[in-house]
Amino acid sequence: MTAPTPRPRRTQEQRRAATVAALVDATIAAIGELGYQRATVQEICGRAGLSVGAMFRQFDSRLDLIVRTADEVFARQLAAFQALMEHLGAQADSLDSALRFLREAQSSNITHALREIYLAARSDAELRARIEPTVTSYYAAMVEGVEQTGVLSQFPRTLRESVFFLLLHLFSGEAIVRPVYARPDLDASILTLIEDMLRTYAESLPAGE
Repeated sequence: MTAPTPRPRRTQEQRRAATVAALVDATIAAIGELGYQRATVQEICGRAGLSVGAMFRQFDSRLDLIVRTADEVFARQLAAFQALMEHLGAQADSLDSALRFLREAQSSNITHALREIYLAARSDAELRARIEPTVTSYYAAMVEGVEQTGVLSQFPRTLRESVFFLLLHLFSGEAIVRPVYARPDLDASILTLIEDMLRTYAESLPAGE
């Protein structure tokens, strides 16, 4: 009987990367489910299956872990958004597809985690300062993706960024209210209303605006 080939041992860097990934995934889950304050180091480490000491060998503080987690959330969200943008050109109704994606993304656990980090950053100057550069580049990339796709091409360039953020904030607010006041019976009609309002407004603009 042939002896099984031994699996190659992971390098120290590979082990470190695996530990960091486990901590980041656990942080996203904990913050998204429990909120920023209740996502303690003990809670995060328990979910990751790691000791508190293992966490502090990778990060000097909980804040450092939160910042690294925010970076990962931005990267994942942007990757999903860019993948959608690449496929919108093949859609018969790209605006409808974009709105549905934006709404669904705002209700995901990873977005809830990001929203919790934003709320914490509102009163935590150090957290706010450390994530601000990534936040800026994240939204700039999203706006650029919308521009390249042409999903809002019916609006003049001077308005497209405002329309994008209007929709983003609308669905973000909806995602906050939904857990305590769910009205799935209104979901379809609200989406139709938003689309109709956008199209009507675009058609009302003077040609060449």
